[in-house]
Amino acid sequence: MKKIDFKVLLPNVITLSGLSFGLSSIRFAIEEDFNLAILCILIAGVCDVLDGMLARHLKSESDLGAQLDSLSDFLSFGIAPGILVYMSIFKMESSIGTFACLVFIIFSCLRLALYNVRLELSKSSEEEPESFFTGIPTPVGAVLILLPLTHSFMGFDWAYENLNFVAAYIILISGLLTSRIPTFSIKRKKMYIKSRLVFLILFSLIALSIINFLWLSINILALIYLSTIPFSVLAWNRASNR
Repeated sequence: MKKIDFKVLLPNVITLSGLSFGLSSIRFAIEEDFNLAILCILIAGVCDVLDGMLARHLKSESDLGAQLDSLSDFLSFGIAPGILVYMSIFKMESSIGTFACLVFIIFSCLRLALYNVRLELSKSSEEEPESFFTGIPTPVGAVLILLPLTHSFMGFDWAYENLNFVAAYIILISGLLTSRIPTFSIKRKKMYIKSRLVFLILFSLIALSIINFLWLSINILALIYLSTIPFSVLAWNRASNR
C-alpha cells in the first residue's frame, strides 16, 4: 500500500475546507442567517490564501490542487455570494437584481476559466510569472458585491431602497472580473514589506481591526484595494514599456 504524502495532501485538505465553508454559506443564506453566511465566505477566503501559500512553501503544487482550487473558488466566491446577495437584498423584489446575481455567478465562472487557461500557458513558457492579474480575482469580487449587505449590518439600509443601483453595481463588479485591467497579484509577487517588524505590526493591526470592527474593516480594506487599481495600471504600463 502506497504511503500517504501529507505534504501533498495538506494544501488539498485546506482547499476542501474552504469548499465546505462555501457550501455552509449557501445553507446559512437559505436559512436567512446572513451574518454567518458572510463569515463563511470570509473564512473560505482565508483558506484560499493558505492553501496556495502552503503548496508553494512545501513545493507540493499539483494539477489536482489547481483544479480543486478553481472549483472551490467558483462555489465559495461565485455561487455562494450570488445566492447570498439575492436572498438578503433582492429575493423576488427586483427582477434586475436577480439578473445581476446571475451575471456575477456566470462571470465568476468565466473569470476562473480564463485564469486556468492563462495558468496553463504560463507553465509552457520559460518567462517569469507576471506580477499582475488580469481583472480582479474572484475572492475580491465576492467581497465587493457583499459591501451593500455589510452596510445594513452597520445600520445603513440604503441598499434596500436603491435596488436598481445595487444591481448596476453588481454588474459593474462582474465586468471587472473578466476585464483586461491589470491588478496587483500578491500570489505572484514577493513580499513588498521587507521588515519583519513592520509586517508583524501591520498584520496585528489589521487582525485586531477585523476582530473588533469586522464590517467597517472589510469596507476600508475594500476601498484600499480599489484605490490600488490606478497604481497597478501605471505599474503595468511601466513594466510593459521596458
